[in-house]
Amino acid sequence: MTKLKLALLAGAFALFPAVGSLAAPPESIVIDDCMAKKSAVEFPHAAHFKDHECSTCHHTQEGLTKDSDEQVKPCSECHNEPEKKSTPSCSQSSLKKNQFHINCVDCHKAEKAGPTKCNDCHPKQ
Repeated sequence: MTKLKLALLAGAFALFPAVGSLAAPPESIVIDDCMAKKSAVEFPHAAHFKDHECSTCHHTQEGLTKDSDEQVKPCSECHNEPEKKSTPSCSQSSLKKNQFHINCVDCHKAEKAGPTKCNDCHPKQ
């Protein structure tokens, strides 16, 4: 996998809400802790962890595995109200300022697979 793909994945998928211990990773996760104007996103977790290391997404938890007893930190811990201006904020809708948009959409475009348009992830309410 290229460095670009790994870099895109590293930030994107590490940002999903807490799911407890990854001893039994969930099939899917509803990302709803950063909702503003759009609906929550159902993230197909199992489809991603089959092909990527846990720390690719959970970037603050190096060494995390599906058999770890470590509690998974929610994305909102750092990304709802970032302390640093350089940390992407999930309150932003922009493709350049929201960490999910930056990582998910950029990776999907690079891989030429997965949703890339707003309503592909955010179903109409």
